[in-house]
Amino acid sequence: MTASGDSRTTYQQDLLGHVEYRSTKPIKAYEKWSITSADTIIKTIEVTIRASRDLAQFRQSVQDKADEKYLYSSLQSIFRTIEGAAADVTGYRRTQFRQIVSMSEHVPDAESMSFPDSKPDFVLAEVPPTSGPLTPALDVGNDGIKWRQICGFVEVKPSVKEGPNATRPTTVRQIVSQGANYARLIMAARPFQLYVLCIFIYGHKFSLGWYDRRGVIISCDYDIDDDLNILVNAVLQLTTHMTTYQLGHDRSARLLERHSYYQVEYPSFLVSMGADSDTRLWKTEGPPIWSSLSLLGRGTATWRAVSIGNKKEGVIVLKTLWRSQTRQSESDIYGHIKSPLPGVAEFSLGDDVRIAVARETHVRVTVSGLRSLILNDDVGVPDDPVLHRLVLKTVGRPLWDAETTRDFILGSLAALKGHQGLVEQGVLHRDMSPGNIFLGGPGCAKGWEGFVADLEFASVAQPETETIASLHLLPPSEVQLNTRGVFCEETVPSSSKAPGAEITGTALFMAGELLDLMMFSDKSKNVRPAQIKRGVHHDLESFILVLFYAVIRRGLGRRLWDQNEVAEYRIKRLYRTLFGGHTISDIAEARCSFLGPQPQYLFGAVDAPMMVLLYGCWNLLRLQCVTTDPEITRQADILAQLHETMQWESGSQEPKLITYAELYNIYKVAINNLPAANQ
Repeated sequence: MTASGDSRTTYQQDLLGHVEYRSTKPIKAYEKWSITSADTIIKTIEVTIRASRDLAQFRQSVQDKADEKYLYSSLQSIFRTIEGAAADVTGYRRTQFRQIVSMSEHVPDAESMSFPDSKPDFVLAEVPPTSGPLTPALDVGNDGIKWRQICGFVEVKPSVKEGPNATRPTTVRQIVSQGANYARLIMAARPFQLYVLCIFIYGHKFSLGWYDRRGVIISCDYDIDDDLNILVNAVLQLTTHMTTYQLGHDRSARLLERHSYYQVEYPSFLVSMGADSDTRLWKTEGPPIWSSLSLLGRGTATWRAVSIGNKKEGVIVLKTLWRSQTRQSESDIYGHIKSPLPGVAEFSLGDDVRIAVARETHVRVTVSGLRSLILNDDVGVPDDPVLHRLVLKTVGRPLWDAETTRDFILGSLAALKGHQGLVEQGVLHRDMSPGNIFLGGPGCAKGWEGFVADLEFASVAQPETETIASLHLLPPSEVQLNTRGVFCEETVPSSSKAPGAEITGTALFMAGELLDLMMFSDKSKNVRPAQIKRGVHHDLESFILVLFYAVIRRGLGRRLWDQNEVAEYRIKRLYRTLFGGHTISDIAEARCSFLGPQPQYLFGAVDAPMMVLLYGCWNLLRLQCVTTDPEITRQADILAQLHETMQWESGSQEPKLITYAELYNIYKVAINNLPAANQ
């Protein structure tokens, strides 16, 4: 799992252009699954709440401008009253078992996932069934709650001014960005979650929220007193009536019988492609190998799985992601490769996931399709992504799980050779990141000690074309009138500069030249004419950054530096700085700092072969990242005079691109020193 911090400012920036305010759509998620005799039951619950004075106490606390934490108790009582549904009077029988729980100061358990220490004020948690109308109250301090138990949330603010509905369309309120953080963590812990429902409460107002892979939809503001029936209906549906699938769970991935999200071990799932006519079925084993922490990205998740009904297939990797319709699917890209290719994950099959919309009618799962089906929203979304699933025959482990230095070096070398094999077949990966480079399994054949996977962003060479990176401005969205600069990739005829499709990649590991381009607009928002041909050297720069990430993560995880407190402190600081940036400028600045003075404390903390690998790669990285400002270049003769007068070494100011040959030479020296390794 990748680590990530919690930066509210970052999510506010990311969400610009992706938020719809004061919408009539979110409430339709609760109208879709109506309860029999709902009006009578809701009215009875309303009367019970008002008789208990919990609502009056809440309103008084808001009027007194009490601190937020003093609102929790009365809200928790209201939620419990709604969950109980006044069943002794109404005779209501619940079919689902969830509870809205105040988290107080407790952070949900992320288990093996590297989540930030953040939490919603209340979580919608799945709990064991009970025979009574009310589930036993969870004691968060003693019982604990796992992130994978959580399928929704409630966020509270003491003032109406802190509500989510901004007065200007170019603004994203803090409560919305906080919600985006919680939604992405829920989707990471539950990778089969397609969208997340939530409730925002701010002062005496509340609203309903919807988060998915293309943004946020927020309802209009409701009054908690005047519109209590809406709050009661939403909470009653969430806790007692809506099925897991109605709450956003992928229908093509169902929990194994007798498995649950609240059990001790991570549950298993039976996964299909969604169509009734497609009988292929797989069973996942254990937690995800990898689960993306992004909200608006591809949401990639990979699992170890076995085929049901095909025992010969053995253990495979099952991968699910949201693919862009503007690019070839990953399955199609694998079709261009002459397989098997050592060092590259071997493809088995892949297809878009389907969902039933009518009897014997199945359509592809898309964000706009889900919004249409659940919210009656037929407006559509830009670059509407499709849920895609594929099976890979090659099973591996992350680089940082290497038992020995030998495993790490030989595994990463095999993956590098696999990358070169792809290039020789006309495929450039373009997203070399920790989740895409693996070690081979035990007893793997020579050449398969490691491999690369995930070709979603790969480009396939076309005759008489080239891939160009350029900056374009997206037009304002219908719901937020801001203008954003985006990094685009184009495969165009060599003489053309036609615009292409937006691409993201993994910014933390993106080549510095591409990071600079992503920030390449002036204050007037005009685009500066700049284009870069995306090349192998960009991928190799990313590969080197992954090596540093994996070496540090492995060392910290295995506690290799516990006996050297100073080195451990400096390495942890490097790890947080280099791989914890929230914005493109943060990442670029950290990269520049890393390429300043040599990180000798890191080189000295690893064994000889690893030191050779890191030191050599650091120098390649530094030489490639030399910047050449045009103005300085024009004054080169004058600067040469200064160097001569001061007797300074002038050195080359031209960048030296990283090549496979140079990396292989470094690996050769590292391998020659392997007998001395003991880690």
